[in-house]
Amino acid sequence: MNRFAGLLLSLLLLLPVARTAAAPTSGPRRPIHSPLLDSLRRLPQLPRPAQLHLARQQVTMGTAPAVIALLQRADLPRLVRAELLANLAGHYLHENQPSLAIIQMLQTRRMGLEDGDSLRAAIACEWLSYSYFLLRQPRPGVAYAREGLRLVPRHTKAGRDELGGIYTNLASCATQAHDYPLAMHSYRQALHLARLDRDTANVAVSLANLADIALQQQQNARAAELIDSAAAAYPPPRYVGVQLMLDEMQGILAYRQGRYAAAVARLEATLHRAHAHHLLNCEMSVVTTLVPALEQLGQYRQALAHQRRYAVLQDSLFEESSARHARELQILHATQQKEQQLNRQRQRIATLQASSRLRAATLRQRTTLFVAALAGAGLLLVLVLVRQRARHILASTTAALRMRSRIAADLHDEVGTLLTRVNLQAELLRQTQPQVDPALERLLSNSRQAAGTMRDIVWGIDAQADTVGALLDRMRDHLDQCATAAGLATELHVHGLRDEEPLPPELRQHLYLIFKEAVSNAARHARAATELQVSLERTDGHLRLRVADDGQPPAVPTGRSGLGLRSMQQRATALRGTLSTGAGPAQGFLVELRVPQ
Repeated sequence: MNRFAGLLLSLLLLLPVARTAAAPTSGPRRPIHSPLLDSLRRLPQLPRPAQLHLARQQVTMGTAPAVIALLQRADLPRLVRAELLANLAGHYLHENQPSLAIIQMLQTRRMGLEDGDSLRAAIACEWLSYSYFLLRQPRPGVAYAREGLRLVPRHTKAGRDELGGIYTNLASCATQAHDYPLAMHSYRQALHLARLDRDTANVAVSLANLADIALQQQQNARAAELIDSAAAAYPPPRYVGVQLMLDEMQGILAYRQGRYAAAVARLEATLHRAHAHHLLNCEMSVVTTLVPALEQLGQYRQALAHQRRYAVLQDSLFEESSARHARELQILHATQQKEQQLNRQRQRIATLQASSRLRAATLRQRTTLFVAALAGAGLLLVLVLVRQRARHILASTTAALRMRSRIAADLHDEVGTLLTRVNLQAELLRQTQPQVDPALERLLSNSRQAAGTMRDIVWGIDAQADTVGALLDRMRDHLDQCATAAGLATELHVHGLRDEEPLPPELRQHLYLIFKEAVSNAARHARAATELQVSLERTDGHLRLRVADDGQPPAVPTGRSGLGLRSMQQRATALRGTLSTGAGPAQGFLVELRVPQ
């Protein structure tokens, strides 16, 4: 490690264009005074702009505990948390506690990467590099500086403002790791950026850093040129830190060149100025070159006095470092305790959440089982009711069928037998009468008509006749009895129906009676008819009955619009069907019934 690196980085932090550990702000930061401590404690209750304003203030020894307490809150907004973390890290660096600063900067870097804020992540990497430099761990410092160079948004002004600091930190860590080519390249990049910004102070600092590397490589002439360039780039009045740095380097150069008297004069003046500004590290750095220069001049008493002063300064720095490390360990211990408490709370919360999820799952399972049981009971009840209803309907249907069969049998056996007996007696009376008796003829005709009507009624209520085959047989019988007797040739066409196919009693009875009326009308009223075509078929979801003769159309269109046609129309309506009557497509008369099925 070169002897100036720590001083030069400190100078960068203190120059007017330097940055703090947090993100750059537009104006200087003011220490938080005691009246603002209450505001910090009430920060979660304040509006978001006020929270950000307070979070961006410089953290001091008095406000650090309040900031640490705020960071323990889980409800803190992410941007406010990031600002507090960065400023707390800056406080730890100011107190020379880089280990604690690293903890805060690692969290800031992680949040910046998660939020896609590359500038914040790059600044965190910059200060991580500086923290590892202070801890004399250059390898991670170089790695974080390079990561910062990859992350920094160079297309923005804020990103370009960070490049100089990142390159300077990279160069310092590289110098500490004795990687002089990388260090010189990084210092030249920082010098180029400072010149572009016309930042004379940082131009001088970058040139001085390059001069320091030249001195370490025994390149005294090159170092002299660089020191002169630094002094010329930043003329007086200079910032005290830069002035001390240039004076000390000129003294070291004089010592390397063998000009011991000039080196002692320059270094003693630098030592008095450093002492006046209470810069202990600078005093020790000057003494390390001043003592051998005095020895070369034979001034051993002065050299011994400065050596004793060096020991006192070293002891003071050791005590300060010990106290600082003690505070750091105390804070780390308190942080670990809080983290342990937080972990225990998280474990309790996780246990409670798991227990709550288990109870919720158990409740859902029980609710599901209850609903399933309730649904099963309801379904079982519905099944029982449906089964009972089905049994009742089956029993009622069976009883109705039995009743129909019994009524049909009773009518056939009792009334049918009585009508047959009346018909036979009327026939015997007609045979015993020598002359035709009109009253007897009417009795005989009425008895035969009543017997036929009785047979139709018995067939209509007979449960065993509820099939297509029974209907077709009945239709054929009627065609033979009525149409054939009238001298008409008959044809019966069936399509889409099977004999064993069941038919509802109402449909079967209405179909037959409409057919019977249409055939009877054709037999009585069709003039010059020789053929009667009957068809029964199922097409397009409809049952269609057609009765057509080939006779001449009636002279008067309403000749068949009597009681029979009205009866057929009423029966078609009862079946929710349509009945059409009129002239056939070629000749004759057509009756067509369409019933939906």
